[in-house]
Amino acid sequence: EEPTAAMDPTAERQLLAQLKFATQGKALVLITHKPSMLELVDKVIVLDRGKIVAQGPKDEVMRVAAVAGAPAAAPKEQS
Repeated sequence: EEPTAAMDPTAERQLLAQLKFATQGKALVLITHKPSMLELVDKVIVLDRGKIVAQGPKDEVMRVAAVAGAPAAAPKEQS
């Protein structure tokens, strides 16, 4: 389950801000299905049934996913 699933938008924004601060200059491994959480990362690895189907800089992976119509390219959630 997504850790932020039960959070309201304000609480989620606060968590994102705290995580950004706490992880500055550090590596962060983030497993998520929420596009809003991708704000924390520079690189993305997309898995499908346990296999890597895309990886690279976030913007590039999201652009390719958008062209392919993949769910990973869903628009950023509005708060």
